[in-house]
Amino acid sequence: MLPATQLYALVLRFLQALGAIPHATAREAVADLLTALLVAQSLRPTPLLRAQLRPAHPVPARQAYKRVARAWRRPWLTPAQLTPCLVSGALALVGPGRTPHLALDSVIAGSWQILTLGLVVGSRVVPLAWHVLAARPAAGQFTPTVVRLVRAVAAAWPPAVARPHLVADRAFPSRALFGTLAELGWGWTIRLRASDWIVLGGTGQRIRPLLEAATVGAWSTQPATWGGDGRPLPGTLVIGRGLPVVPYHQRGPASLAARARQWQRRRQRIRLKHGAKRKADASSDTDAWVVLFSTHPRWQAADASYRQRWPLESSYRDAQNGHDGHSGWELETMVRRAREAAPVTGLVGVWALGALVQIWIGQELRAAPVTSPVGNVVRGWSTTGRLSVWMVGRLALTDPTGQLQGWLWKTLQRGIDRLTADDSLPRTAEAA
Repeated sequence: MLPATQLYALVLRFLQALGAIPHATAREAVADLLTALLVAQSLRPTPLLRAQLRPAHPVPARQAYKRVARAWRRPWLTPAQLTPCLVSGALALVGPGRTPHLALDSVIAGSWQILTLGLVVGSRVVPLAWHVLAARPAAGQFTPTVVRLVRAVAAAWPPAVARPHLVADRAFPSRALFGTLAELGWGWTIRLRASDWIVLGGTGQRIRPLLEAATVGAWSTQPATWGGDGRPLPGTLVIGRGLPVVPYHQRGPASLAARARQWQRRRQRIRLKHGAKRKADASSDTDAWVVLFSTHPRWQAADASYRQRWPLESSYRDAQNGHDGHSGWELETMVRRAREAAPVTGLVGVWALGALVQIWIGQELRAAPVTSPVGNVVRGWSTTGRLSVWMVGRLALTDPTGQLQGWLWKTLQRGIDRLTADDSLPRTAEAA
């Protein structure tokens, strides 16, 4: 790994090129915090304060702990400050691809629900905008907050980049959201509930009766309009239920038993969520069906776009406990302790900045030739090669052998140069 002092200098220049924090002193404090996160790979205060650079005059641990706690409330870590920079910075670093996909979802931890809208990068997502609500928000809060997230990203989206395609799960379909996406000219693929109302051939009806006539293993498409009052919002209704295909590495008895337990927990969750037995049984029958409302005219494209939603689930897992239960950043642990929304907002802000750096490093390392010295290092990390860009970035930043020090320095410098050359990013006085 890079020495902390060298990594801090590069992270400081990275934030300056990103234009995220115009105040020099605040930028130095956030760079120190972000460097500690990349070194410690944890959002908990104790690992962070131990990984931070030691000041000229050391302070007691309790005082350092309080400084870390105060950092989450700083205005520099709010989406109002970071979203414009994260949008342009993520697109400049990782590249938007032919059709950029934005994943929208939420995660509940303790008393808080975090709504996140992020850019899909391979098998992970870089958070671009977020908002913190109560775990059970008041009526009328959820949908307007979702619309504000979309508009915040749209306001920062560079005109030269192709307009994105939004993917989301069943919690999000609404006339307000579809109307906003149509107004912005964005595409969308959003999963519908069995109780949602759709207009087919001029006749409105619920989704549930359509599932009774659907065929397992086949997909159907038909022009549809989102129901309810207001102007028509046309799209394509896609209904399907593919045959289960288990990956070859998950066909052993232990993996199949784990799948069976997972499915049983899912059925119990549905029963607890819906309460009455009859209603829970009906939800279990429709849960396996996929009903999409999409701007894609063909089901293959709609299905491919909807699969881009899963990387956000994996990114939530990385930010919490990791794939193995102990390699994540422990975001959930910190959120559960919070009594106000402000520190949760700051925690997600640091997660977003750290994810941008780590995912981009992982993407660059994955692109290295297999036969190169760097590629040989990567091949030594896994017998299967099934490492996400986030995990590859983590292993690169924490590699104890020091074989990647030179590569990391050059890669971060290349990223700084790329950000500096991007005209869509704000410029501080020092970066100008």
